[in-house]
Amino acid sequence: MNILLSVLIAIVYVRFMYFIFGLLMNFMKRKSSEFIVQVLPGWILIMVSSSGVLLLTPDYLTYQKNFKLIMFTSIGVCIISLFLLIVVKKISLNKYNYFEIESK
Repeated sequence: MNILLSVLIAIVYVRFMYFIFGLLMNFMKRKSSEFIVQVLPGWILIMVSSSGVLLLTPDYLTYQKNFKLIMFTSIGVCIISLFLLIVVKKISLNKYNYFEIESK
């Protein structure tokens, strides 16, 4: 029974997050054309929701390892995405602006 409950929770969670992630991507497509900006809110939502599932459910269910994997993967993706948005984007913008200033 424990395994069936764990599988049911995992399937419902994945389907719900897939639906919400798609809605967020469509909403963010209208706001920005950058792929990182479009997917970052979805990954943040996955990170927060998987952390919430881990905190609010009992520890004896067998899906805890799966949700920890989902949580740590989404944390890694969010950190890499934020690094790309904050650091790499500024470097590339400064590089292109430097060449424009130099050519004038």
